[in-house]
Amino acid sequence: MDKVLESVDAWMKSQKEFMENWVKAQKEFMENWLEATKKMQESFLKMGAPQEGTAKETQALYNSWLTTMVNSTKVFTGEAERVREAWMNTVEKQMEMSREGVKNFSEAVKKAAEEKEDQ
Repeated sequence: MDKVLESVDAWMKSQKEFMENWVKAQKEFMENWLEATKKMQESFLKMGAPQEGTAKETQALYNSWLTTMVNSTKVFTGEAERVREAWMNTVEKQMEMSREGVKNFSEAVKKAAEEKEDQ
C-alpha cells in the first residue's frame, strides 16, 4: 500500500513541479519582454521628438501603442500569477484527496480481508 501512496505522491509532485516551472518560465519571459520594450521605448524617446507632420503623429501613435503593450503585459503577468496560485492550490488539494482516497481504500480492503479471515 505504501508503494501506491508513493506512486500517487510522485505523480502529483511531478505535475506540481511541471506547472511551477511552466508558469515561472512564462513569467520570466514576460518580465524580460517588458524590460526590453521599456529599453526600446527609452532609446526611441532619446532620439528626440519630431516637431511636426506625420513623423510627430507616428511617434505619438507608437508611444501610445508601446505604453498600452507595457501595461497589458503587466496585467497579463499578474493574471498569470493568480492562475498559477489557483492551479497550485488545486493540485495540492487533488494530492491530498488522492492520498486520502488510496489510504481509505487500502484500509477498507485490509479490514475486509481481516473479517474474512475471522470467519
